[in-house]
Amino acid sequence: MMEGNNIHPTVIIEGDLKIGRGNTIGAYTILKGNIKIGDNNFIGPYCVLQNNIEIGQLNRLEAFVALGALGEMGAKGDVFLPEGKIIIGDGSTLREYVNVHSPVRRSNTRIGNKCYIMNKCYIAHDCQIGDNVMMSALTKFGGGVTAGDHANFGMGSAVHQWTDVGESVMVGMNTAVNRHVPPFIVVAGTPARINRVNKVGLTRRGYTEHDIDLLNQRYAALLAGDTKPHSELEAKVSAFIEVHEKHLSKFREE
Repeated sequence: MMEGNNIHPTVIIEGDLKIGRGNTIGAYTILKGNIKIGDNNFIGPYCVLQNNIEIGQLNRLEAFVALGALGEMGAKGDVFLPEGKIIIGDGSTLREYVNVHSPVRRSNTRIGNKCYIMNKCYIAHDCQIGDNVMMSALTKFGGGVTAGDHANFGMGSAVHQWTDVGESVMVGMNTAVNRHVPPFIVVAGTPARINRVNKVGLTRRGYTEHDIDLLNQRYAALLAGDTKPHSELEAKVSAFIEVHEKHLSKFREE
């Protein structure tokens, strides 16, 4: 089990650990529960991984990362699903003091591939984080938050529980998100309001200036209920709006 890995002698292992090759696990880290770790991961010192966790390959967990604590349900009491687990994909980085909780209602709390989660971020029970998501320091997700691929959250931003944030959304620093946010826009303020189309994020993903300008011209119509998208980007916005129709009225009013 330990062959081909660099595991510090002070690491505490309790339960069923399945581990690949090329992993480094730092001093005084605790691995307790049913934990599966792939290849070539770095887990720094003083981390705590507990209960049911599945980690892919080429991830980096810096010091004091905590994964798997029971979902916080306030007055209802903490909840643990025996079959629920935390899943982390490939190539993601979790910096110091990141805290990720076990699921309560869904089968998993998930972090995708190539995410970068900065120090002191909080990811509550049941969150679903896509690929290439950036969470700046002190970002907080309430239970059940969904973050689409390539979403970017500014320092100190907070997302209310069971809120969906679409693909390639940019959330401004210290923004409070308390309603679903459709894809490809910048939101800022408390509560969050639409600022503009996320031109920088879309350009980085390879979309042309024509594609972005057309989306910018058409976004208000899409929010108003236009169901005839003219491009791939518009189709994704329309699909999001269709699912979240009754929750987007405030954005229409603004």
